[in-house]
Amino acid sequence: MRCPQRDCNEAIETMLTPQTTPPFTAEALDILFEKANFKAFQKTGFMSHYWAPLVSACSGTRRNEIFYLTPDDVLQHDGIWVAQIRANGLKAAGAATETTAARAVPIHPTLKRLGFLEFVQERRRTRPTERLFSEYRAGQEQAGMLFSRSFTSWVKTTVSRLPDDQKHLFDDDFHFPSLRALFSAEAIRSGMSEGTWQRLHGSSDGLSGALDQDQERRALERADAEMQRVDIEACFPALYPYEELMA
Repeated sequence: MRCPQRDCNEAIETMLTPQTTPPFTAEALDILFEKANFKAFQKTGFMSHYWAPLVSACSGTRRNEIFYLTPDDVLQHDGIWVAQIRANGLKAAGAATETTAARAVPIHPTLKRLGFLEFVQERRRTRPTERLFSEYRAGQEQAGMLFSRSFTSWVKTTVSRLPDDQKHLFDDDFHFPSLRALFSAEAIRSGMSEGTWQRLHGSSDGLSGALDQDQERRALERADAEMQRVDIEACFPALYPYEELMA
């Protein structure tokens, strides 16, 4: 099954954040995440090169949020595996406030299939006090900036090697936030409710009003069910677990 053509309807135009970031197209992803090309982006000791693009595409999380994640941020709530995401990772940077409250984002089935929970468990066992992707330094609101440069360089290098009749597939200014935009577009396309979408993205509108324990449980169950309907993997070529990719 392939990802359908993206007709940016009024809801997508209104809700995508930021609107100026183009989502990756299936054609571009077919090239970048083809097994040999994605393997070329990998770097020994830098597991972020494998997981960060997939986490963003499967959850809509921002780069800073991903690079401030710790093993303890991935846990079960009411039997549902979630990542506790803090807006722009500010808590980890020493600026925890009421406005940086964590939001629980259900782990997408694709991440589970590829072994993300096992990766987190291994990090919890071997480096419990470090960030999941501590190979890149993290300053105030600058976590993973060097990663973004590596990601952009990989995209440009891959495109430079394409035949001329394929280079137009990258006419849009694709960069790391384009993976977040992709998730947003596909979530809306899947019929995700506006309330769940806002909740997953940390919108104040979707989080307004205190929920009691039972309401929070039901909201999380609804978010998990709606997350499972986002067929993000249909937008990619075949994705392989890390060990299989590198074999």
